[in-house]
Amino acid sequence: VARVKKEFLNCIQRYRDVEANFNQKYRQRVERQIRIVKQDVTEEELDAIIESDQQNQIFAQSLMQNSRSGQAKAVLSEVQTRHDDIKRIQKTIMELAQLFEDMQMMVEDQGKTLDQVEEHAINTSGDIEQGVNHISKAIVLARSTRAKKWCCFFITIILAVVIAILVWWFAFDHPGVGDKNNN
Repeated sequence: VARVKKEFLNCIQRYRDVEANFNQKYRQRVERQIRIVKQDVTEEELDAIIESDQQNQIFAQSLMQNSRSGQAKAVLSEVQTRHDDIKRIQKTIMELAQLFEDMQMMVEDQGKTLDQVEEHAINTSGDIEQGVNHISKAIVLARSTRAKKWCCFFITIILAVVIAILVWWFAFDHPGVGDKNNN
């Protein structure tokens, strides 16, 4: 998870670098076009024009003042088309940036979930090992108990046989049992 997160963050950083590079080149291109049309523009005016999206008005004013109206109209149309395309691209880039940020949040959330799953798996593994140990001990105890039962059974049988022999010996007046009393 950490490796995927790191790669994802690197991808987002590369994307942001490309976006910043694109915005810088776009700004430079617009500055050049505005300086061609309006040569006496100051840096403050240039910033205000770019930020307020008034480039089309500048080009339209230049078109009205220019004597080569056919060529100027074509240039204006081309500039407007490029500007619209760039605005669409910029909007798409902003949507992608938002998507990347949303994905980053999801990866972080999923990372937490995966960490919890991993922790539960480790705990389960430990519990299984303990269960195996308990079962092994139970098997040993069961075998020991079974062996003790058999020992008790055989001792009981031997005692029963000895008692039966003694009862038979003394109950049926075998020679030597009653002789001590007759002398």
